[in-house]
Amino acid sequence: VFCVVSGLGTLVAVIIAVSALSTWKKQFSHNERFQAFKELEEIAFECIGSVEGFWGVFKDEYFPTNTPCFYQDHNEAKSKYSDVFWKSKEYYRVKVDFVQSLLSEAELKSFEYTYSQFDTKIHNILNHIVISYDNLDGEERFQSLLEVERNIYDLKLAIKTNLREYRGC
Repeated sequence: VFCVVSGLGTLVAVIIAVSALSTWKKQFSHNERFQAFKELEEIAFECIGSVEGFWGVFKDEYFPTNTPCFYQDHNEAKSKYSDVFWKSKEYYRVKVDFVQSLLSEAELKSFEYTYSQFDTKIHNILNHIVISYDNLDGEERFQSLLEVERNIYDLKLAIKTNLREYRGC
């Protein structure tokens, strides 16, 4: 009888230990996933911010005013924002690869911000800025830059929505 009770006690202890370990594992992986998606969102916004800064240099350079420009050397300022852009885009490439490893097969199918998708969207915005200032004037430039502004806003909102859906917040 003592052996049976002892065996049952051991079995119950093992079941409790396995359950606790399983709970801990889920909690740990959720925390890792949350952090990874949070960092990816920060990197994406740093990249978008560098594009907005690059655009700001164009605004400063092309804005018709009699006041001095904010940037003393527009080419140097564009170069600075361009460097930040390329670095943050590379960080995004590395981080999104890790993030995708945390997704299930079903989640991967609906994940909207792989590197190539993000890269395409951010480059389209950047190209649109350059084309607007280099090739357009007047109302045509104004309308084109309104589209840039909408695209930046839409990208920010979509990234926030999509990544937060997967990070569990």
